[in-house]
Amino acid sequence: MHSTKNIIEFPNLINQKKEKMVEIRDEIEKILTNYAINEQDLWAVSLAAGRFASIHLEKLDGEKQTINFFKNCIETQRKFELTRNSSNIT
Repeated sequence: MHSTKNIIEFPNLINQKKEKMVEIRDEIEKILTNYAINEQDLWAVSLAAGRFASIHLEKLDGEKQTINFFKNCIETQRKFELTRNSSNIT
């Protein structure tokens, strides 16, 4: 039997990347929500954020992947709303 005491565990870069992406997503959503509240215009902020995302994602991933990303976002939110307790207004 071999000893494993001298083996160095490498960090899981995929998990670190996922954590960083979630952190960035949450922070950006907070900023956009606050901006929409301050400006009292959720529609305009949503359009600006969507435009920014669509322009840059298309350049990075191409049109098909970008459209699929937005479709997935819509479907995920739709499923969330269906499972949400409608009596809870928070």
